[in-house]
Amino acid sequence: MTRLAASLLAGLLAGCGSPSSAPAPSPEALRQQATTSRAAGRTDEAAGLLVAAIQAQPAGTRDQRAAAADLRRELASLRISADDLAGAERLYREALALLEDAPRGADAAVINLRTQLAGLCYRQSRLDEAAAFCRSVLSLEVGTLGETHPDALGTMSILGGLELKRGKPAEAEALFRRQLAGVRKLHGAEKRETSSVLDNLADALEQQGRSAEAARLRGEAARIRRKLCDEC
Repeated sequence: MTRLAASLLAGLLAGCGSPSSAPAPSPEALRQQATTSRAAGRTDEAAGLLVAAIQAQPAGTRDQRAAAADLRRELASLRISADDLAGAERLYREALALLEDAPRGADAAVINLRTQLAGLCYRQSRLDEAAAFCRSVLSLEVGTLGETHPDALGTMSILGGLELKRGKPAEAEALFRRQLAGVRKLHGAEKRETSSVLDNLADALEQQGRSAEAARLRGEAARIRRKLCDEC
């Protein structure tokens, strides 16, 4: 616990034995105070208030665990602002563990936390872990939103790019082909979104030595963009 958080808690607990003492602020009240402090630029104070709120927040029920996870997520965003990626990652992992405890938290919240963790792993050059989180996100998005939902298609693109960086062009190709089918169904075959996926798919083919196929796809992407420009 930080020194500021400790002093805050000490102040909250002081005089607890006195019948006339005011009740300690609730975790939500501390959270609101943290929001005010952060808006005023007092980030250290905001972080201390959030730590105090985390310490005071029970986690016995599903709703309480969701509230505890949200507090950690807010504190993690402050850690990121301070370039403390390891501290932010620890908080996101704690939040995810809370939500994944039975009964499980909302899928949207789990997806958000796993996405945040994927980004943090990527920023720390841990591409294998980033890809694993992205795969888990994609699985949840497809299961809850559908194969052609924009969020799922966006994750396919991100994961495909990660696979290319990891030197796995065949895996990237499979993802980009899957994305291409969804984008064509959602937007149409002659749209800018389709041309972008074709270019990414061409990169995956190029890395596998399939230059002729890659050139054909890049030509198709260029044709779509010219057509769209002509229609403007």
